[in-house]
Amino acid sequence: MIKEDHRSENQTDPAASEDTEADTVRRQARLTLAGQARDAEELKMLLEMLGLHPSQEGES
Repeated sequence: MIKEDHRSENQTDPAASEDTEADTVRRQARLTLAGQARDAEELKMLLEMLGLHPSQEGES
């Protein structure tokens, strides 16, 4: 049995790791859309349609 004081300080929370990974995927998706959109209005529309608009953070 491992006592509390012997546990590694570097253990990561799996839920926090998933949040970080999700943030990375969202950021990559936004960048991809930005590279493909013809103009700002089209980019805004695409981001909103896909739930990637910054104003929609945490709503997914």
